[in-house]
Amino acid sequence: MLLLSLLLSVSVVAAETPELPAGLPPTRSADERRAVLELMKQNRQKYGEDAALLQGLLLTHALQGEAVLTTESTIVGFEEHEGHKYVTFRLASGIVLNDKSLDREQRIERIWHLILERTLLRYPKFSAPADGVAIEIEYSHRPYQQLADLYNEADDTGTVERAKFYMLSSDLTELLAHQLGTQDFLERSRVLVDNQPAKLRLMEVSLPPRPPSAERR
Repeated sequence: MLLLSLLLSVSVVAAETPELPAGLPPTRSADERRAVLELMKQNRQKYGEDAALLQGLLLTHALQGEAVLTTESTIVGFEEHEGHKYVTFRLASGIVLNDKSLDREQRIERIWHLILERTLLRYPKFSAPADGVAIEIEYSHRPYQQLADLYNEADDTGTVERAKFYMLSSDLTELLAHQLGTQDFLERSRVLVDNQPAKLRLMEVSLPPRPPSAERR
């Protein structure tokens, strides 16, 4: 398994150190940056350019989604599921959702909007050396009044929940080309919550679609 775990920080990096792809969080040192670049090189060789970037983008959008716990992104490897082969990712998002405002179905939708939707919209198209990608996202939930409570009550991290999305490359191609709506895409995908089948019916307004001419940065 290849693990990517980065913390948001301000760093001073030597000028000769290569840059990370745009959109990834900064590293704390030149050595850490080189290690991440080497990890991405290994991932590209085994899983392709899009999958290598996906690992970092999942981490980035978890951090931007107000993660308060440890955040880690892993490419687990290849997985066979219901007759298809997937490149499987596992994300410990570090996000704690509020039980005061979100029930189980709303939590799944929130994770979709915060992490998966924003990640997928970074791609004009997606390819992987498999039939698709499977992404498991771990998050927690508990009641709290405001986000600051999570820092003041650090021992209470809530109940862990895991949502897993199996997405075929053919469906991803149609989604990214705006030939398939998001809800239809989710109906075609396989969604599990704590290893049990789940239906995801979108109620919130989705992010604006990526303009067809936009390029991945």
